Amino acid sequence: MIKKVVTGKNKGKWSVRIQPVDQITGKRISIPIKYAKTKTEASKLEKQMWTEYKSGLNLGDGRAVFAESFQKYVDQRANSISPVTLKSWQDSANSFKSYFAKTKINQVTTVLVSKYAHDYVDKHNTTVSKSSTIAKRLVHMRNFFKSIQGTVVKENPVPEGALKLFFRQSDFTVPQEWYILSDQELDKIRQLIVEDLKHSSVMNWVSKLAILIESYTGMRVGELQAMKFANVVNENEKWSFRINNSWSDYTNDFTGALKARPKGYSRVLLPVPESLIILLKQFQIKQESFLDDNGITNENDLVFINLHDYKTACFGKPIKQRSINDMFKSICERADIHADDKKLSIYSFRHTICTKLANTPGMSYPWAAEKMGHSLQMFMNTYVGVDPSIEDKMTQLWAG
Repeated sequence: MIKKVVTGKNKGKWSVRIQPVDQITGKRISIPIKYAKTKTEASKLEKQMWTEYKSGLNLGDGRAVFAESFQKYVDQRANSISPVTLKSWQDSANSFKSYFAKTKINQVTTVLVSKYAHDYVDKHNTTVSKSSTIAKRLVHMRNFFKSIQGTVVKENPVPEGALKLFFRQSDFTVPQEWYILSDQELDKIRQLIVEDLKHSSVMNWVSKLAILIESYTGMRVGELQAMKFANVVNENEKWSFRINNSWSDYTNDFTGALKARPKGYSRVLLPVPESLIILLKQFQIKQESFLDDNGITNENDLVFINLHDYKTACFGKPIKQRSINDMFKSICERADIHADDKKLSIYSFRHTICTKLANTPGMSYPWAAEKMGHSLQMFMNTYVGVDPSIEDKMTQLWAG
């Protein structure tokens, strides 16, 4: 049923309501009303709601098997999430099938979910933290029950902040921190690479140039792998890159979009020095010559096409993240940079640059978050840390 709303907060919109009949009880199933801006959108929404209902996403009662219903929920989302994210959801579905077996939806209680969480941690000898696997499992389960709350279940059996309710503080593991590079360490890495490039073969330029560009932009490694020469832009007399694609080592293919962004969306990265663009153009000439000599065409215009593997290069695929990280590890050893008990990889540049952005006086956080491809909340919660370059200054300021 489609009807235009004439009063209330949804005035002017079109309400969409479907009333399927439960084949078991013969009663009408209560499906939440949804709203659309136009009648055309409402018609599409109505068809979608019926499709979801018939696929088992909207369940008539709580007697359906939880694990089976969750699997249908995952299948329904398959085309709207990335392959990597889908794998994580499918891992949760497999875990729920193993533990809950034929347990009905209305039999899943908060107590049972807590038992599952403890059993999972004990069985897999895993850690408990916000970024742990069990945290993801509980978030997936909570999202599923949230989709049927008010129609199939009155309350969500997975409470918000479930980890803190299910586990004692002593059960939690302090997550390993990322190593934040100082200004001096960044300069050392860049100078070392620039010197190396003066006498490196074109094949060895690839991973080193990737690290150099990453040290200025802090983009996601998948975005770095998908970079094209055509991405170079000059806006407001500043050099940068406008990117709109990413690469996945997991699927061995381009994703067709940036993370958590629709296809066609692009963003301009942080400004980079002109000297870096000059090096990039020098490499482009070297790369074209190398590919011509070996009868390879760079149809994807990739900067970091894999020149060490002719077969991979012929298929227009970039170097692997492992190759970039191995080179980065070697450079850190030569630069005498040691992380001790912290995590240090190519991803450290992203954490470092975000931290420095957050500690720059007068910095617009929304601008910084956009440049890094994050929401403002994610930028603040995840990347704002202590910049080692200002640690001593702040200590002296406080002590003085």
